[in-house]
Amino acid sequence: MLKLKNKCFKIIFENLKEKARPIDRERFNYHFNNAGPEKLLREIKKYQNEDGGFGQALEPDFRLPHSTPMATSIALSYLKNLDNIKPAQALIKRTISYLEKSFNQSRNGWYAVSNEVNNYPHTPWWHYDEEAKMIVIDKNWGNPSAELLAYLYRYKDYNNSIDLNPLIDYAVEQISEKDKYESENEIYCYLKLYEEVDSKTKSKLKAAITEGIDEVIVYEQEKWEEYVPLPLDFVPAPEKESFGVSESKIEANLDFYVELIQQSKNTLVKPPWGDSFYQTDLKEAYQEWQGNWTLKILIALDNYDRIEK
Repeated sequence: MLKLKNKCFKIIFENLKEKARPIDRERFNYHFNNAGPEKLLREIKKYQNEDGGFGQALEPDFRLPHSTPMATSIALSYLKNLDNIKPAQALIKRTISYLEKSFNQSRNGWYAVSNEVNNYPHTPWWHYDEEAKMIVIDKNWGNPSAELLAYLYRYKDYNNSIDLNPLIDYAVEQISEKDKYESENEIYCYLKLYEEVDSKTKSKLKAAITEGIDEVIVYEQEKWEEYVPLPLDFVPAPEKESFGVSESKIEANLDFYVELIQQSKNTLVKPPWGDSFYQTDLKEAYQEWQGNWTLKILIALDNYDRIEK
């Protein structure tokens, strides 16, 4: 079992301070340095718009400043860790109001972004197809609708207009009736929903999530340097439901991450999808991803006690 050397961890921290976005620096400080929530909350708030939703390139790959359900789902994943304090609760309340207003009745959920995304720098997978009236991500209902539904369920006291019970049933139906699982990102969203719902709904979701993970997960270690769904993407902490993910492969994935950081030559980890889409007006986004990706790996290692104290 490998552990990240403390010396390497400290160097990475210095690089994060210098090169990562302020929001990722404060997420690091909150997780690793026992920092209070105030600075992190202040950084999250910078991405919130007047309508309560989030934008401002919180998702680095599209620079649309206006609110989108996708960017809002990212913000809520951060705010969830702070929701025991009143200032965060105030932000969440406004965010839930945005989700109510942006809910699409005919979809029974949300579209990830609007066609406005095309007016700003973005990677190809965020391009809005005017003929299809959606982006390619929207072909799978659960991303981000299942995750947003998870937050609506968690913060149901702030919800005034969306009837959650039939939506939960619809979400279960959507994943249970799949013949093929084409999007690991959709499964990640269902994992968020699974964490929030009651035990009866968990039992309905578990088999489908387990089947989906088994279909998309990549266990072949020679492929792990590519952008593929790894064991830790589905079980990022030991207390999480494992859904049948191999424990030995989780341990191997942790070893892989330790080696990846130690081989990154004391800088930040580059995301595995490469920089070919970031050569012009998205160079800033690629730099932002390096801080975000490095932090994701460090948190997973810490969750499994794989960082030398």
